Parts: sequence; structure tokens; C-alpha cells
Amino acid sequence: MNEPTSPAGSLVCPIPVGHANAYLIRGTRPVLVDCGLPGSAPKILSALTREGLKPWDLALIIITHAHVGHYGSAAALVGATGAPVLVHAREADYLAKGASAPALPDALIGHMLGLFIGRHAPQPELAVQPVIRIDAPYRLDAFGVNGTIIPTPGHTNGSLSVILATGECIAGDLVMGMFPAGRPRLPIFAEDPEAAKKSIRTIIGTKPEIIHTGHGGPFSCGQVEALLT
Repeated sequence: MNEPTSPAGSLVCPIPVGHANAYLIRGTRPVLVDCGLPGSAPKILSALTREGLKPWDLALIIITHAHVGHYGSAAALVGATGAPVLVHAREADYLAKGASAPALPDALIGHMLGLFIGRHAPQPELAVQPVIRIDAPYRLDAFGVNGTIIPTPGHTNGSLSVILATGECIAGDLVMGMFPAGRPRLPIFAEDPEAAKKSIRTIIGTKPEIIHTGHGGPFSCGQVEALLT
């Protein structure tokens, strides 16, 4: 199988936060993609320190989708850094209420985990007001990164992915690597499974060298493309 290798000039620094991944994009200004469950802020702030950055250097926090495992520490990080939060317009209200977008099972493991995931009441202490709400491709130049955020619905209706000029993609949970470990698979939760496959084709069409995911990974473009055959 075609194993992924980081492209020359890689800008992406993975930050493991429990069962999920956050990512620091090291442009001329740093940008954070996702921020894990509540309580993950210290790990992320420590990662900034290791990169020689101060909390207030952070230019932007991108949330790929409104599941608490991906935005749970956003409010704490906004308090520590002052960085604005960006999310798809369709999912902004979930963040504003401390709620989660639906987690609809699309696989047996999803049905099993669904007994424990996606049924939580809103948690107002996690609420964060997104400053930037998008529903179309959005360039990151103003935040020091040569790349574009694109809507990639499927896992949730307002999922986003980040496409970087270095040949790197951060795809959130559009592709997952948890089950089995080390191999990519289609999302185990999907509001629209066919939209998810279409979004994967969109990502593949950008010809990334490496695809970073919210759980597991990274994967090569060939590994992910094989999911559609």
C-alpha cells in the first residue's frame, strides 16, 4: 500500500489530544485546526510553546465540525489566546450553545458507539461564539497560511477541510483511521454518506500528498482513494 510521506516544506504539526488529533499549521502566523475534548487546552498550549510560540501568537482556530471531541476546548483556548473561531455557518449554532451536530451511524461500530456518543445535552460551559462563519471556500492568506478551507459535507452537513499549498490536507472526520487502527475507512458516523464520498472525491481532486485526519492517520491520497473503489 502506498504509505504517506510528509511533503517538503510541511507546515502541519499534529497534536494528539486523547482519542483525537488537533493540528497546528505553521505559516507566517500559526493556525490551529480542531482542539479536542474539554481539558485539551493545556496540551495544545504546550505544543505552541514547543514551537517557540506564545498563546497570543495564534491567529485562528478552525473547527472542522461541531462534535465536542473536536471543539470541546475551543472556549478555553479563546480565553487563553484571543484567537477567533471559524466554523461552517450550518454548525455555528451548535458551538454557540455548547451542543453537538448529529452523530448518525453509518457502520456497525458507529451503531455501537452511538449508544455513548452524540446524545449529550448541551454543555453551556463549552459554548463559544464563532467569529467567522463560512459556507464556501475561504482563503487563509490573511492569517498567514497559503491554503484554503473548503466545505466537505458528509460526516456532518457542515464539515470543513483545509487544503494547503504544500500538498497537505486536514480532513477532520471525513476519513477516519480508528477502526482498524492504522488503516483509513469511511466515517463511522455520517449525516449524508453519499455526500461524504463526493467530498472525498473533491479532496482527492486537489491531489494532496498527505491527508491528516481527526482520528488516526495520516494517509496517502492513494490510500484514501481506494476507499471509493
